[in-house]
Amino acid sequence: MLLVVFSLCAPARYAAAASAEPSADLSDTFRSLWDRFRGRKPPSQIPAGDGGNLGRLVSWNVQTLGKKASKAKKDALRLGLGRALAGAGTMILAAQEVANDKGAETLSRQLPGEGRGWTMSFEDTSDSMNNAIFTGPGVSVNCSGNLNLEGVRHPPHMAHVTAGDADFTVLSVHLSYAKGDASASVAELKIIMDWVRAQAGRPGADPDFIVAGDFNLPTGRGKEFSVRSADRSWGPIEDSLGPGFTALVDEPTSRHGREGAANNYDHFLVSDDFLDEELVVAGAVSTAEVALAEREAGARASDHFPIALTFRKSGADAGGKAVALDGASVCR
Repeated sequence: MLLVVFSLCAPARYAAAASAEPSADLSDTFRSLWDRFRGRKPPSQIPAGDGGNLGRLVSWNVQTLGKKASKAKKDALRLGLGRALAGAGTMILAAQEVANDKGAETLSRQLPGEGRGWTMSFEDTSDSMNNAIFTGPGVSVNCSGNLNLEGVRHPPHMAHVTAGDADFTVLSVHLSYAKGDASASVAELKIIMDWVRAQAGRPGADPDFIVAGDFNLPTGRGKEFSVRSADRSWGPIEDSLGPGFTALVDEPTSRHGREGAANNYDHFLVSDDFLDEELVVAGAVSTAEVALAEREAGARASDHFPIALTFRKSGADAGGKAVALDGASVCR
């Protein structure tokens, strides 16, 4: 009954509570009880025929994509994006590690429809790990640009978008890896979130924010699933996130070998307002689906798997809270 067309490779994070399906097996029941115990909510049930009211945001670290990308890698990206965005009428891509203008142009041509009808928001810098945001047909960009924040190595890219009755600010972010030194990632995250909270705290501000990307930090549960689970210096992202935001996606997304996943690095950090009003479901795109695309192409698309978030662009959540436009306050 859940109209989400991408596959999730492990339990995802959801927006609104609903009773368990009668057909759920025993393992699903225990998983639901465990999630409730940990404070997580079971899936919201989307009414049949509601797919037209939904949109999709995909985030993917495309591994230093530049002008020298091979045809096989381009094919792998195109097929992987096709699987991640399949069936979504309203589409947004937040990309990380876009090396330069040539890489951004290359990526745009791998989008559904060869990028026709899409808007590319990208600013090249001397950094080879730029961030970008691509918006598909039906999504308008109210403003966009790099955030030049002192102390953040890879400038986040921001766009305020409108899709149907929904508008929100998206940041595409890649925190420093620093050979696994989590303190570098934590320091940058705090700077970025200070900027986000300052914007959200302005009079009449749009309170809906999504910070998407590669954080090189795990969620509390994601650390348990990761190869780095015993690394005491690699603390959960929740410890540094602060109030008013929730970190989504617990599945490992950093690649291990050709098809495996090792560490939980990629997330959506969503504001409480977006969580309550617009979020439907978020999780990692099935590793099997991406691996299948790569086998078809004969190359690995990236050293990360993509993640995806489905949001309401109209209608109301299970509690009756309707999606409504707040205005592009961040553009002023």
